[in-house]
Amino acid sequence: MGITKIKIFEYILILGAIQGILLSVLLFTKKENQPANLLLAFAMLALSFDVFNSAYIMFGYYRDFPHFTGITYSFPFLYGPIFFIYTKLISNRKISFDKKDFLHFIPFLIVVIYGLVFVYPKGADFKLGLIASKQANNLPALELISYLKPIHGIIYVLLTIGVVKSFNEKIKNSYSNLESINLKWLQYLTIGLSIVWSIVAFTYFLNFVDKMRAGADLLIYTAASVLIYSIGYFSLKQPQIFESLLFPPETDSKSKTTKDQRASYNKSGLTDEIAKNHLNKLIKLMETEKPFLNSELTLRELAEKLSISPHNLSELLNTKLNKNFYDFINHYRIEEFKRRLSDPTSDKFSLIALAFDSGFNSKSTFNTIFKKFTGITPSQYRKQFTQV
Repeated sequence: MGITKIKIFEYILILGAIQGILLSVLLFTKKENQPANLLLAFAMLALSFDVFNSAYIMFGYYRDFPHFTGITYSFPFLYGPIFFIYTKLISNRKISFDKKDFLHFIPFLIVVIYGLVFVYPKGADFKLGLIASKQANNLPALELISYLKPIHGIIYVLLTIGVVKSFNEKIKNSYSNLESINLKWLQYLTIGLSIVWSIVAFTYFLNFVDKMRAGADLLIYTAASVLIYSIGYFSLKQPQIFESLLFPPETDSKSKTTKDQRASYNKSGLTDEIAKNHLNKLIKLMETEKPFLNSELTLRELAEKLSISPHNLSELLNTKLNKNFYDFINHYRIEEFKRRLSDPTSDKFSLIALAFDSGFNSKSTFNTIFKKFTGITPSQYRKQFTQV
């Protein structure tokens, strides 16, 4: 690799690390959503030092300062637990850590202790030999720990994906409009983590086959730098993701996931006869008062109109209609849109105007939901309708 290319990658890593440190300082000073932001700040700080350390080794700085060798070796066991707990705090609107969350950091502490016993007290010659792989065979379990890193990371990515999926299910049981709820941040973060850990797993596999360690490290930490740049970009573009929780103020912090709800439905006391009466009242309300025309309608608001609990309404929708609240309300909005489109005077109005009059407040949401329920786009539907 040419000197110029080496310098470019060196700058990418060092600038990425500096940005991560600045971002962590910003997050440490945020008073809003503090537990989650503190975790993200620690993650950015650790990742920044990790990237710095990669540049320190890959570009030869370790020859002048060998005693820093191995300082960040345990850090990969931090990232999975931190981002997993961060996602739980954000999606469950928690304001404090659970004591059991600290158990997730046991692998990290074990590797730290390993380093304190076998690596950190050693002299410069030993550490230089370790980087050159001459001393690696003298350290028990070192190779095993290395190959556990991607496995550990991918397990936590899967756990994080599970939390985001549960979050999706939870809000769709409470809200008819998701525009005010910042889902994309968690989704993008999860995608970014998945990409980085996939690269780590792939490069470790290459190292196992062809011993391509140097090139593998460059690819891994370039991806880590891109992750830092991406989080920094979001902090500028959407600063509210660090300032407020993803749920609007009304949300019950103890709301259950779909799985939890179904387990509790058996204890609700909602008999078939009572459910049938509530269902009839619900259908009549939807057809006469049309509450779905309120684009911000929530489960709680609709339950109040029916004089039943939000829990019983959710049970009614899930067990009797096999729909979550989001799909139930938006189905009525789609039918209302179709009704308005059938009016001879509808030619005067654009599709999005009719959609907004039907209870939608976003063009992209309307298009997505319409295609989900009908299989075609609104434009295609209007074309078919006018041909008939």
